[in-house]
Amino acid sequence: MTSEIYAIYLTSAQNGMPAGYVVNNIVCPPGAEPTTSSGQVAVADPDRKYPIGSIYTADSA
Repeated sequence: MTSEIYAIYLTSAQNGMPAGYVVNNIVCPPGAEPTTSSGQVAVADPDRKYPIGSIYTADSA
């Protein structure tokens, strides 16, 4: 089994960063779910399309 890569993005604008702003990328062991802070969501990103500083939108997934 392979580790899973996730992009962590903001659900709403915060501290001058817009909603969708990617604040982190994390690697989780197979089957593990990433934990996020309030106002953040994780999305699977196996192709690394969303580096830190990029903007994630559901339409671009």
